[in-house]
Amino acid sequence: MKLLNTGLNGLFDLLFWPVSGLPPIWALTVVSLLAGVLMLWIFGLVSNQEAIRTIRDRIRGNLIGVRLFGDDLGVLFKLQWRLIRDNVVFLKYALIPLVVMIVPVLLIIIQLNLRFSARPLEPGQAALVKVTVHDRGVIDRGVTLEAPDGVVVETEGVRVVERREVAWRIRPQNAGSFDLVIRSGGEEIAKELRVGGEGWGATSTLRTSKSFFDKLLYPGEPPISSGAIESVEIAYPPLDLSLFGWSVNWLVFFFILSLVSGFAFRRVLGVEI
Repeated sequence: MKLLNTGLNGLFDLLFWPVSGLPPIWALTVVSLLAGVLMLWIFGLVSNQEAIRTIRDRIRGNLIGVRLFGDDLGVLFKLQWRLIRDNVVFLKYALIPLVVMIVPVLLIIIQLNLRFSARPLEPGQAALVKVTVHDRGVIDRGVTLEAPDGVVVETEGVRVVERREVAWRIRPQNAGSFDLVIRSGGEEIAKELRVGGEGWGATSTLRTSKSFFDKLLYPGEPPISSGAIESVEIAYPPLDLSLFGWSVNWLVFFFILSLVSGFAFRRVLGVEI
């Protein structure tokens, strides 16, 4: 998983590089539009375009027939049945391409989440650091947090034994990238802390040792090796994304723009959807 995430992060860093100087909302706009074209191209590549085109033509013809023969109930019922049948056939032809597209869409969303869901702390801004352990007994044996110079740990660890959690409040004083160190027994885990900096970029909120899917969802740092600590999380503030004064959710914005882009370029690429 470490090699997979490292490779994907490097690939997407390269892909995002041309838009790295743009404000986050415009960078997300460009990425979303390009993603829509990419998804359209993949759909056209793996789908049976000739069969889909034939089904689409039949559906259009039957819809015209419904308008022309709407007063003839016998003909109308036949046309309605044909429309239902053709739509089921269309879904059959579209299902496999949609399944294939799940993989690249998921990878894109994961990388967008890493870059557009959160922003680094500002100097002087407080945040919570939460450690989750595998076993409640680990909390009784002690879990500690050590911070480097420039980062103040303002509270003792607050233990929530039922949830297997220990949390601290920290307050960085200077901009930069720091390593917080969590210790439990002989185990030592580092968690990256990002403070300050302009623009947007990869901000890792969680380092985890959970399932394969969890490790895939949070690729910003190497997975935690098996041990007492399950995950380390920093509660970064959300990245502010606004368009013409309207606050937008990055995921909703991505899906809307990518769908619009796909439909807009379907004739240019000659893809029937």
